[in-house]
Amino acid sequence: MRAKLYALIVCLFVVGASPTRAIAADEASFIQSLADQAISVLSDKNGTLEERERIFHGLLNDSFAMALIGRFVVGRYWKTMSPDQQAEYQTLFATWVARSYSARLGGYTGQEFKIDRTQKAGQNDVYVRTRIVQQDSAPLRADWRVRNFDGKYMVIDVVIEGVSMLTTQRSEFAAVLRQHGPDGLIDALQTRLTKFPAKAG
Repeated sequence: MRAKLYALIVCLFVVGASPTRAIAADEASFIQSLADQAISVLSDKNGTLEERERIFHGLLNDSFAMALIGRFVVGRYWKTMSPDQQAEYQTLFATWVARSYSARLGGYTGQEFKIDRTQKAGQNDVYVRTRIVQQDSAPLRADWRVRNFDGKYMVIDVVIEGVSMLTTQRSEFAAVLRQHGPDGLIDALQTRLTKFPAKAG
């Protein structure tokens, strides 16, 4: 159940934060639009799973700063990678993130997405604080960290009930990198990609 809710939040998918302010229209509108598009994909039972997956992949890659996220989660090991390793890793990472969530396209069951407020995060970012309202349990809090890249808003992290997606992924990858190095992580991602065959929701 938790995995499905996590997938839903990402596909809808900090230190030094200052006091909250009124909703910032641009950042909030970006997240609302992202949620609306994701819900449309999740709710569409007419198209094939392959079509829905393709649309979802495009939505995720266009709305999440995948290159920045991918580099962050390998931390200091990024500098130990060759240019070829960096390029292969980034391609595999983006594909793995998209496929791991689109594999759960059937996880949406009518939950309601609500924006509460925004909050400044550091010098460059804004948190858009939202709730996923469910019928059978308490609302789930999801905070989207949004950054403006030369006029284009993109998500750089999702914090679910206080747990950062970036921090969680970085911790997991660090364990692989310490034991097996960059090639080991690349091999692990390649292996994981073989474990996400398309399944109807």
